[in-house]
Amino acid sequence: MTSSGAGSCAAEWLASGAVGLTSLRDAVMGAQETVRLEMYIFRSGVPGDGLRAALVDAARRGVRVRLLLDALGCGNGDGSYWAKLREAGGIVRTFHRFRSGLAMVRNHRKLLVCDERVAVVAGFNVAPEYDGDGVARGWRDAGVRLEGGVCRDLAATFDRQFERTEKWFRWGMRLRRRDGEGPLGGEDAEVLAMIPGRGRGCLGEAVLADIRRTGEARGSMVLVTPYFVPPSAIRKALRRAVRRGASVTIVLPAHSDVGIAQRAARHLYAGLLRAGVRIVEYQPQMLHAKIWLFSGAVYVGSSNLDPRSFHLNYELMMRLTGSRVVSEAEADVRDILARSRAVDRKEWSRGRTWLDRLREQWAFWVLYRIDPWLTAWAADGGELGTGV
Repeated sequence: MTSSGAGSCAAEWLASGAVGLTSLRDAVMGAQETVRLEMYIFRSGVPGDGLRAALVDAARRGVRVRLLLDALGCGNGDGSYWAKLREAGGIVRTFHRFRSGLAMVRNHRKLLVCDERVAVVAGFNVAPEYDGDGVARGWRDAGVRLEGGVCRDLAATFDRQFERTEKWFRWGMRLRRRDGEGPLGGEDAEVLAMIPGRGRGCLGEAVLADIRRTGEARGSMVLVTPYFVPPSAIRKALRRAVRRGASVTIVLPAHSDVGIAQRAARHLYAGLLRAGVRIVEYQPQMLHAKIWLFSGAVYVGSSNLDPRSFHLNYELMMRLTGSRVVSEAEADVRDILARSRAVDRKEWSRGRTWLDRLREQWAFWVLYRIDPWLTAWAADGGELGTGV
């Protein structure tokens, strides 16, 4: 646990999807006044049906339940699946019921807040593949359970997103600079709520500051992420940190659910390896955790290190500095590293055919340039959200 002063919080690391999903259900079962749940993916079956039952029970005992789902990730948002929750008084809204197949701005956040007292911020969704330890079964993932004053900030950011989803509006995304997105919370638990738009935003600024700080201190950092197509400023900062004597390790999945994302990330391997960055690939299962570990600080939440998370989606990350939760995160990362295999620079270069390189360059171009441009262009003339 971590605790301090007026902006105090207690934080517990959730080192797997199975542990995190249990924490979600337990928090809902203990709620007395309000439940706010925001998910990118919520599928029927195990564990979704159990969490849905807990939400229905909460609504029936008088708890105000509000559920925000993403239209792309949760195809069952308007159907009979949520009928019992609505009948019990719960409110279900779906983010961005898009009409254009190009306008793919998404609500990628994973957040639960109960009674403004307990919160969970995570990388995992509610679906069968996340319900495991990430070693023997299920995807490897992580999150954090929070108590204290920071939960009020998380409740406020949910409320803004919930109301935003209620209306249609035009949005000049290519011209708009982001504002009012954070950081919130206290020094030991910062809320970094990203909204789409130009500029680095609070998350980009915070990550760059930690990379620079670690480089100047010749410390170490480990970036665990399933999808790695970072902005050029972050790539440059990582290489600069290595030159200053810092240790930089990037952990990526050996087995990816998104082939184009894996190819795009591998397009960057050669240059990063030459610069002295260590790259390892997690072996047992799909790696879906978003854990960015620095000396004395750890980030966890929904954001990937790619243009979509930094500029196109709504995302939510926590930056935590409490000694106990950072130690718990460090233990989790050590276990991930122990189950990963290092990419050897010479073997990697020798093993790439010209066709491999071409595919990887094409994938990088699509995700780094084409997808952001198409999404921004379509969103300029489209609507982002509608309530149901």
